[in-house]
Formats: sequence, C-alpha cells, structure tokens
Amino acid sequence: MIISLYNIKGGVGKTSTCINLASTASKTKKVLIIDLDIQGASSYFFGKKPKKRGIFKKPIEKIIKKTNNPNIDIIPSDKQLVKYQGELKKLLNLKYDIIFIDAPATLNDLTKDILKYSDIVLSPVLPNILSLRTYNQLLETKLNKNIKLFVNAYENKPSHKQIVKAILKLPKSQYLKTYIPKSEKIENMPLYKMSVVDKYPYSLETKRYQKLLSELI
Repeated sequence: MIISLYNIKGGVGKTSTCINLASTASKTKKVLIIDLDIQGASSYFFGKKPKKRGIFKKPIEKIIKKTNNPNIDIIPSDKQLVKYQGELKKLLNLKYDIIFIDAPATLNDLTKDILKYSDIVLSPVLPNILSLRTYNQLLETKLNKNIKLFVNAYENKPSHKQIVKAILKLPKSQYLKTYIPKSEKIENMPLYKMSVVDKYPYSLETKRYQKLLSELI
C-alpha cells in the first residue's frame, strides 16, 4: 500500500503525520518512507542524508537507507530524486507493507506521478476555511480517486467546531473521522528527533495516530 501525504498548502503537518503514522505502522509492519520534500524534514528526523553525487545513476531500490528503527527504511530527500519520475511502480515489488510518501506542496510532474500511483492520498487540513479550500483545489486536479482529508491541530473552540461540521457534510469517502489535536508534543518533535508515538506511547496524541492509521488500513 502506498499512502502519500500531500496538500497544495504547506505547513499543515504532512511531515509530523508521516513520521507518526510510519512509527505506528512499524509496530507490526515493514515500512518505507520516501522523503520527496526538498526541505528534508522526514530525513532530518532519522538523521539521514543522501550521497552528494550521482544518486540518480543508481536503481531506485539502491538508494534506500536503514534507520534506527528496524522496521522503517527511508529514501532521503534530494533534488535529484526528480530523476526517478516514472519509477515509483518499481517500489511496489519491494517487501514493504506500507510506503509513506512525504510529498512537497508543489504540483509538478513528479508529484503528479506520486499521486497517480498512490493507493490513498492523505491530506492534512488545518481547521480553517483557507486550508479547507486547498483540499477542494486538490480534488479538482482529479489526479487520484481516493483523496482523504483529516483535521490536524484541532482545538476545542467554536471556530474549529464549525470547520468540523462543514467537513462532516462532505461525502464520507472524502474524510477521516479522527482528528489530531494541536499539541506541544507534536510541535516539539524536531527537538528530540523522535515521533510522539515512540516518545509518548500512552499519550492522547499517540492514541489518535493509532486510530487514524486504523481508518486507512
């Protein structure tokens, strides 16, 4: 299964979702993360950097790196990864249960290729009108028939509740019921380079990521 984390808008929590869902899945499954965002945030969490020369000359399966989690491998971020456009299908033959793709906010040819071959495009949205609008713009691209949104950084206040009510009016196939709360634990993930799932295994946030994953697989 290939799950791409994507939204036309940046800063909505794609990377934190990718890391925490991958960590959750790794408890029982073999996981591959592909970091296609040139900012390389997912790669940063695992302390991985690509070699500086010629990675595009290697078969795509040869640039996969191990992490300190035996059930998570990663293809680190690199500008040269655009050279692998059209080769995503090859990864389907590798022995991974789930492939998570941390996709950039741009809609270029590589992104279109990613969305095309993804089983699910998971789109985090912040609980505000502008963020929800970008999800509608994503639907208009018609690049994948299985695009699902979920609310990220939710707070128990009237404006956020109104957004949730609006989402619940959408067809059920377009959204996940689980929302992720706004949380300092999540915001501080870069400080300790660990997922919330691993650092706080019994927290509310971890339970929400577990529930979110259960809606996907």
